[in-house]
Order: sequence, then structure tokens, then C-alpha cells
Amino acid sequence: MEGEPSSMPSTSTSAYRMVTTDNATAADSVSSPGSHSVTNDPESSHTQHHSVSSSSSSTVSTEHSPIDRTDSRFEPIKTAPTQESRPQLTTRKSIQTEDDLFRVLSKRRTSASGKSNAEMQEENDEIERLMSRMFGQARQQNSEEEKTRHSGVVFRNLTVKGVGLGASLQPTVGDIFLGLPRMIKMLFTRGAKAASGKPPVRELLSSFDGCVRPGEMLLVLGRPGSGCSTFLKAFCNQREGYESVEGDVTYGGTDAKRMKKDFRGEVIYNPEDDLHYATLTVKRTLLFALKCRTPGKESRLEGESRADYMAEFLRVVTKLFWIEHTLGTKVGDEFVRGVSGGEKKRVSIAEAMITRASVQGWDNSSRGLDASTALEYVQSIRTLTNMAHTSTAVSLYQAGESLYELVDKVLLIDQGKCLYYGSSDSARKYFRDLGFECPERWTTADFLTSVTDEHARSIRKGWEDRIPRNADEFAALYRKSEAYQRNLEDIRDFEAQLEQQKQERLENRSKKNQRKNYTIPFHKQVIACTQRQFMVMVGDKASLYGKWGGIVFQGLIVGSLFFQLPKSAAGAFPRGGVIFFVLLFNALLALAEMTAAFSSKPILLKHKSFSFYRPAAYAIAQTVVDVPLVAIQVFLFNVIIYWMGGLAASASQFFISCLIIWTVTMTTYAFFRSISALCKTLDDATRFTGVSIQILVVYTGYLIPPAQMKPWFAWLRFLNWVQFGFESLMANEFTGLTMSCTPPYLVPQGPDARPQYQSCALAGSQPGRTSVDGARYIQQSFKYTRAHLWRNFGFLWAFFLFFLAVTAFGMEIMKPNAGGGAITVFKRGQVPKKVEESIQTGGREKNSNGDEETATGSHSPTAAEKIRDPTSDSSDSTNSRKEDSTLKNVAKNETVYTFRDVNYVIPYEKGERQLLQNVQGYVRPGKLTALMGASGAGKTTLLNALAQRIKFGTVTGEFLVDGRPLPKSFQRATGFAEQMDVHEPTSTVREALRFSALLRQPREVSVEEKYAYCETIIDLLEMRDIAGATIGRIGEGLNQEQRKRLTIGVELASKPELLMFLDEPTSGLDSGAAFNIVRFLRKLADAGQAILCTIHQPSAVLFEDFDELILLKSGGRVVYHGPLGNDSQDLIRYFEENGGRKCPPDANPAEYMLEVIGAGDPNYKGKDWGDVWEQSKNHRSRSDEVSEMIERRKSAEQSQNIRDDREYAMPLSTQVVAVVRRSFVSYWVSSDTSNL
Repeated sequence: MEGEPSSMPSTSTSAYRMVTTDNATAADSVSSPGSHSVTNDPESSHTQHHSVSSSSSSTVSTEHSPIDRTDSRFEPIKTAPTQESRPQLTTRKSIQTEDDLFRVLSKRRTSASGKSNAEMQEENDEIERLMSRMFGQARQQNSEEEKTRHSGVVFRNLTVKGVGLGASLQPTVGDIFLGLPRMIKMLFTRGAKAASGKPPVRELLSSFDGCVRPGEMLLVLGRPGSGCSTFLKAFCNQREGYESVEGDVTYGGTDAKRMKKDFRGEVIYNPEDDLHYATLTVKRTLLFALKCRTPGKESRLEGESRADYMAEFLRVVTKLFWIEHTLGTKVGDEFVRGVSGGEKKRVSIAEAMITRASVQGWDNSSRGLDASTALEYVQSIRTLTNMAHTSTAVSLYQAGESLYELVDKVLLIDQGKCLYYGSSDSARKYFRDLGFECPERWTTADFLTSVTDEHARSIRKGWEDRIPRNADEFAALYRKSEAYQRNLEDIRDFEAQLEQQKQERLENRSKKNQRKNYTIPFHKQVIACTQRQFMVMVGDKASLYGKWGGIVFQGLIVGSLFFQLPKSAAGAFPRGGVIFFVLLFNALLALAEMTAAFSSKPILLKHKSFSFYRPAAYAIAQTVVDVPLVAIQVFLFNVIIYWMGGLAASASQFFISCLIIWTVTMTTYAFFRSISALCKTLDDATRFTGVSIQILVVYTGYLIPPAQMKPWFAWLRFLNWVQFGFESLMANEFTGLTMSCTPPYLVPQGPDARPQYQSCALAGSQPGRTSVDGARYIQQSFKYTRAHLWRNFGFLWAFFLFFLAVTAFGMEIMKPNAGGGAITVFKRGQVPKKVEESIQTGGREKNSNGDEETATGSHSPTAAEKIRDPTSDSSDSTNSRKEDSTLKNVAKNETVYTFRDVNYVIPYEKGERQLLQNVQGYVRPGKLTALMGASGAGKTTLLNALAQRIKFGTVTGEFLVDGRPLPKSFQRATGFAEQMDVHEPTSTVREALRFSALLRQPREVSVEEKYAYCETIIDLLEMRDIAGATIGRIGEGLNQEQRKRLTIGVELASKPELLMFLDEPTSGLDSGAAFNIVRFLRKLADAGQAILCTIHQPSAVLFEDFDELILLKSGGRVVYHGPLGNDSQDLIRYFEENGGRKCPPDANPAEYMLEVIGAGDPNYKGKDWGDVWEQSKNHRSRSDEVSEMIERRKSAEQSQNIRDDREYAMPLSTQVVAVVRRSFVSYWVSSDTSNL
């Protein structure tokens, strides 16, 4: 029967995407105009979906629903009659109505939390009521704004162009002198354009077509550097930083230019990093978003106040995304303890939901999350898409099958070409028809990504010579395919629906709603930002109190130096000195604002794109917050020095002094902020600031009095606001002061000198008088007068307002840094031959058609593409033999590392908190051991404890190497690859490896042997082609996979004789790169290395490469430690035998075990698997095995390096020489110095 489900999902995950009744289907015809006709795809039998005919969608019935289902935010866009003629698009529809969503939420939350049915029913009724008020029919009928919201995205021939070759040469200080000769040589040998040094324009995306309807979710797949982030930014109308964005992109029929101008907040882009103020609590973060995006009374329900709207929206989003328990917790970052990674992701989703944006893009936002938390995260985005009827695009790396089943459409990109765009159900069949085979237990996302990698793809038998070989061939075949024609028909059908609604939109849109970039007026934006900035400061009380304490301490020191200056001629110059110091000290404290400004720049740009507030409002708010804080700072410093120094002891002069210093300091704050707003990078701002500070100090009037300034630079003092403040303070201090003249200023001197014939040698003295008037002194010495005091005060305010205006202007025009992807930078003389020609010609190569100068054409790879695949020049068999030969040279290991009763306790809120509880186990050579658990379970903590890297808190337990206590050389006998790839940016790959080998390998090994071993590591890492490339900072230089390989290589270069620790070696990598890294680790283990690594989101294929597993639950308790077994059968058997649900045959064991133990669920009330493990026979067997291993290894002979009692491998002299050499090289090749 049409409209009835053909199969029912068996899990709650599938339920997120099902149509359960005819009522749901009927509702979809009204509330989701983008619904597709659905047919079962034989190739996609691994997913569960329903067959819904197009004719059934025309029938509307709501008799079973307690809520009228015409509650779409996009009411003007209704399902048109043309729906009947649309092609049969295979798509998997998710929850269609609020009832469907709450039914799923009720089932999921009840099973997880263990609450009573009555409690859960009450909670779900409340969520349903609140969600209906946020997005329901009542709001649609009441709000004219809601009727005119933009919806859906259509893009035709979308092409993005950027500037760059993909590879270049590292600039050095020597280029200052050799740059001109090289340019002249290039002019005669390569031509004028090559000599100009301007890189060519190249296509980052080429001719993309598609549409994403309201309520649809698009998954963007591709390897790093393929163009996924570029597409998402173009999709979300983030065009800054690119040379051009061509083609037609419309949002609900509105062009991209007008959307940017008038409706920016309707389209939002979420980068992979969660950008929030770390010191704000979750509640304050979300309340600020609500303050900025709560609509006016014309868009709220009748009788609904702003406070009611904010309270209800806050309640619904926190309940919907399971973050109620975190409201009072700080968001946190790497320096501030806060919520977990998964909770932070959900805060970002809640913030996006508050914007009520019609179009949303999420860029690799599941990075760093475990499988269960990543699934809940994507389910949250799915929920947001359904409830708000947004058009959502999301890119995910290492997406599991359960995540893939949540999306409606999929886009596959390689080298900027569209390889496929269409239904997610049809994607697997499409590529299988092209001749590719999906290996067993591979997820669909991994399979799709693998077809873009010639070394990872699997080809069906007999299709070896018929498959497409490169991105251009894939794109050409797609444009000839039926899938592409269905895509075009889908676009035409959606455009027809939009066209017939344009007139209705124009009629319904009032003049007030024609421009709605910001929800609240400017003055309310300033108030909201001011309150937020105060909360940010309050959240970091320690830094604030530390700063004030430092000011008091320095004030006491300086006050003691100038203690009770004499009111005589001898105290005249020191009195000016203390005034100059107080003024300059407070002013230069504002330098710290530059670093703070650049660290908050990404958050500012994000909030600007979300249309929370105008950047100018933020600039004013910062200034308002500064008023009391700077006043306290000035008062603390001035009140100490002023009275200790014995300055003018009158109330008026003291408070005038404080006022002038406060004004100068506020002006300096505004000045440094204006520099930060106008400069693109902190390095640029620092260089400009260095010159500015010299002018401020020298031309204040104290070091060089105005009368002695040279005329060609004297004009600079009129640009120096500090000198106006200095004149006012000097006039305030010396007016009314009479300084007695004492030796040596009293002349002539001698036993017969008489007072009536003596005079003072101080400027401003009068003949026959032995005292000097202070006003005359500053007039004669500095040309200062008290008459200028309040005039200068006015000048200071003029400077202040000018700098504030410049800051506001700079923030308004502030844009993200240029896009176009990272480039590989080589040192001269270390460039591969195949890349050197491309760099020398500037990417302009002659082609067969005689075009002398072309940018990278459709069949001409860029320099980056030429070095992208390190194995492209040789066969797989040759590489395999070479790799096996190289592995024989890797240091072998026979040592066993055991640990028992490991506990870790830290101070926490006037008490203690235990992060690890009675952990035991071992790591042995030849075994690859995975350390897994939910986000926040203590994986990295345990890794740091085992590596003896914890310096905070108390770690207890027994750590033994071959049954003996840890030697002093333990740290250098192990390798630790951190999750963050920290390297010297100006070093090359080879230099980084050599630096590690030189200082960490034993001193008995010669330098030649150490460097030869580095070449072995380079071959093992498959980085020979980029051995001469500089590492660069994040976003430039080496890509993420190359950085991760280098991080592992740096540790291998030290020849670790005990074991290798790796923290998240696959985090942030695509499935292909993650597979390469794990394959590499597997080979190291097979070669004799002992490896322990934490890992997130492993696919079933990756998980099979591990031998053993240590699984942690929240609180740092072990829930399993043992072998995985073939197809993880040992692991699965353990959980099933102890009461866990049965693992489906096609399930990923890594996801299965996390779901069983309730990982990532803060409301989990099920079985405590920590207790189950402690009482299990597996635990007893493992304990006996550890004890037996300790006794057996006690008799083993240890190597000389382990017995070595030296903490460092090399003497101090060698360390100093190596570090100084690296520092000189860093300075020589630094772009900051070579661009001076």
C-alpha cells in the first residue's frame, strides 16, 4: 500500500529517519516541501527506509496528531502539483513530525536514564510543548517574520577560484639581497609574468550543481585538500578570502549578494573548532545568543515577553541536546577546565539552533569525539534539521554507517571536482556500477572516499581497464549519468516551487522586515556585549586578581625607589621621572590587549556571521568594560606611588592626576585595539606596535625636552597623545610648588658666599633668589604651562574617540584570512625535481594547444598534487618490498611494561576528584594495544600517567619495566606522540627528525649513524618527497596527515627501546589517512615495537588491526582489558555473556561496546560495567597474567641504554649548540624577518 512503511527500523538510530504512519507522510507534504518519492534500492539493502509514493503526499490528514502539522517555518513554500512529475529520487526521510521526534527521544532517553514512565512522559510533554511554541503553527500564524524566512539552497555551476600554486620556496633573509638578481634572471629566462612572482589563479571547485531543501541533510565527503571546506563555505555564503565565486547560488530564491547584505544571519557556517569564550558558563553562552536573537514582540506569541521566550528556548535546547546538567559549568578550553568535547559540540549546536538560521554548514565538527558521542552529535544536528526545517550540509571524516544513515544526500569531492551528488541511498550502487567493490565491513562513507584513492580503492573483477582513473574522468562520467539528470530535475522542480512563492513572499513581507540582518537594535547589542564581557572577566578572576596583585607589588617597588622625593631643586628631575614612569607603565599595560584581540577574533567573526551583533557594538562594549577595570588599575598603582613618592599632597591634584592617567591609559588601550583590528596577523601588529612604542617613549617630552627636539622629527610629538598627558601631569604637579635650592644647585658656593648674592642653577630660577617656582621651571625646561591642562584633556578625548572609531571600523571590515588551502613550502636546494619546474614557471606551463601561459588546467596537476601521493611513482609491490626492507632497520624491543593499581587524584573545589581508579595492565612488544572510552573517560590521563608526564595531582601505583622500577632514563627510552602536532614551524621534515635523533639517541652513537637512521625513518614514513619541506603552522605547510606522520617519526627517531605512546593518532583525519596511520602502526608492532595508543571513531576495518584493548568508562575505571580476537569475537563474547545486548553481525564492534557501557550518555543509569569487570573471571585471569609476567621478566637482561642512569642522552654543551643552531636557522628563514 502506498505511503505505508515497507520495513521497520530495528534500532533507535534508524528511527531518527523513518516515516511511521500515513499521518507522518501527510504532514510531510505540508511541512517539508522537499520530500522525495522513495523507492527501495537493492544495492542499499544495508539501510532501512520506506517506500513513499508521490501521490500519497498530496493527502493531508492530521486527525492522529495533537498538534497541527502545518507548523513549518517555511510555510510559503508548499508542495507544488509538479511533485507528481518529479523523478523517483531515492532518499531516506528522517523524522517528519514533532510526534515522531518525541517518540524517538522518549524511547532513547527512557532506556538510557532509567526514569519512571511518569517522569519521562512529563518531560517529553514539556519538550513537545516548548518545541511547538518555538517552531509550531501558532508562531507561524502570529509572526510575519516567520512567514518571510528564506529556505532551501540551490547552486548551479558553482565554481570557486583561489590564488596559489600549492607549493613554493621558503623565503629567507638572504632574499632581501638576492631577490632582485633572481627576478632579473627570471625575466629573461621565463618571461615577465613568471618574474612578477604572482601565483596563478586556480579552480578550487569546478561546476557544482545541486539543491538542499528545507529539512534535508547533505553529507560532504572527500579527502583532506579535496575541497570540502571550500564547498561548505561557498554553500554558507562565506566568500571572503577567495579570488572569485562564480555561478548561481540562491537561498529560497534570494541571490547570495542580497543574502550577505540583508539576511546574513539566515546562513551560518560552523568551523570544526568550537569557538566559545572559555570562561563563560554554558548557560551564559546560550543566554547571550538568546539576547541577541530573540525577536521583537511582532514575532513573538501574544502575551509572550522576551524573558519568557528566552527561558523557554533555553529549556528546550538544553533538554533536547542533553546539556541541562552543564548549565553551570564553564565551556572551557585547553587551559580552562570545562565541559567535555561532546558536550561542547552540543553547545555549538544549541547556539546554532538559537539563531533559527535557514541554512547551516558544519565542517568536520565530530573531530576528537568517540564513536558514541559523534553519533549523538550528528543525531542532534539531524534533530535540529528536522525541527527547524533547516537546509544542513555537514562534512564528516571517518563517518560510521549509523552516521551515514542519518543523511538524505551525499556529495563526493576530489581535487575540486564533483564525483557524485544525489541520494545517499543510491551512492553505493552508483559507484558499484562504475566498477568498484565495497569490501566487507566497510562503511558506505569509507567506500565512497576510497574510490578517490588509487591505492585504497577495490575494483570489481573484470573492470580493471574500464574504471575512471582521475577526478576529471569521474566528473565527466557523473555528468553523463542518470544520477546527474535526476539531480537537475530535482533542482528544476524545487526552483519551480520557489518561483510560484515569490509573489506571496513579496506580498507578506512588510517594509519593517525588508532588512533584518540584526534582530535587536544597536544600543541593545552594546548592552548585551557589555554584560557578556563583564561575565568573561568575572569567569577569569584568577587572572584579574593576579594582574592587580602584580600592579600593587610593582607599585610598592617603584614607590620605594622614589620614596619621599625632596621638595627642592634636587627633586625636580626625579619628580618628572616618577610622573613619566607612572604614565608609561599604565599605558604599556594595554599591550596585552593585542594578544587578547587576536585570540577573540575567530569568535567575533563567528558571531558576526551569526548576526548576533555588529562588530562596532563589540568594540564599544570592550571600552565600556575597560572604564571601571582601568580605573581600578590606575588607582591601585597611582595611590601607592603618589603618596610614597611625596607628590603634591592635595586632593584636587591627586584626583586630577588619576583622571589624566586613566584617560591616557584608555586612549592607549583604544590605540592598540585599533592596530589589532586593522592588521591581519599578530606578527604584522607586533611590528607596527614596536615602532609606535618607540615614538611614544622618545617623543613624550621627558627623555628629549620639546625645545631640544630636531625639527625633522619634532612633529611626531603632536601625534603622541602620551605627551599631552605628560604635560598635563607636569603642570598639575609643579604649579604651586616652590622648590628650595640646595647644593649642588646653589651657586656660587663657598665659605664666604652670601645668600643675597647666590642663585639657583635650576631652569626657571631668578637672580638673588634661592628657591624656584615650579611653574617657571616647567615653562623654561619643557615649555609647559597649566593653561594647557584642560586643553590637553580635550585632545586626549579626541585621540580616544578617534582610535575607538578606527577600532569599530576595522572590526566592521574585518574578514577571515585568505582561503585556498595550505601550500607546501620547500627550502631551496631540497625541492623534488617534479615540483621544481612547476615552482620556477609559476604554474604556467606550455600545453599542447600552444597556450604559453595557463594556470593549472583541468589535466595539469598543481605542484601540491604532484607531491600529494608519495607512492605515485612506483608500484605497490616495489613499495612493499622497500618498506619491508626499511622495517628491518627499526629498533626492536623485547621489554615488557606493566602497571598495577594506578590511581590519580587531583584537588577539586575544596576537595578531591579521582580521575583513575585501580587501573592495571601491560604493554608488550609486537602488540598494538588500543586505549578507548567515551570523551572524558580518562584515556589521555592514563596515557600521561603511564608515560610519567603528570606534574599536577597525585599519581599512585606500581610501574615496572621487566619487573624492575622505572629507570631514570625511562622518559628518553619511550616515545610519546601527542594529539596536538607541535613542531618548530620553520624546520623541515628532515631537520625535525635529525634534531630529535641528535639529542635523544645515546651519546655513544655517532652523528652519522643518527642521521642515517633518520633517512630510514623518512622512507618508513613515505615522506621522501617532502623531506625538504618546512613544517609550517597549522593551516599552512604540511597537511594534517603529514603532520601526524612526522609526529610519530620524531618519536621513532629517538629509537625508543621501551614502547610508543600515541594520543589520538587518527583524530581529524579522513578514513583513508586514518587507515594509513593505523597500517603504519601495525607494521611497527609487527617489527617488534610495543605500542599503546588512544583512538576515536575507528571503523570495523581499523579496529581489526589492533591486538588488545583497554576500555575505560567515565571516572577512569576499566571495563575491559584483553585481546580482541578474530573479528573482535573475544570482546563481543565478554559483553554478551555479562548481560550486554547481542551485537548485530554487521555492527562495528567499537561502536557496539561504547553503546553497551553507556559511553557519552550523562543520564546512563544501567549496569555499572566497572563493577562487572572487577568481579569477572577475565579480570582475575588478567591479574594473574600480569603477576606472572612480572616474575618471568625479572630474570631478563636489560639493555645498556635502559640501565643508563642519565636523564638526558647528550651533554649540556651538545644541547646548547643544537638549540642555538636551530634558533639561528629559524630566524634566517622566518617570513617575519625576511619580509621586513
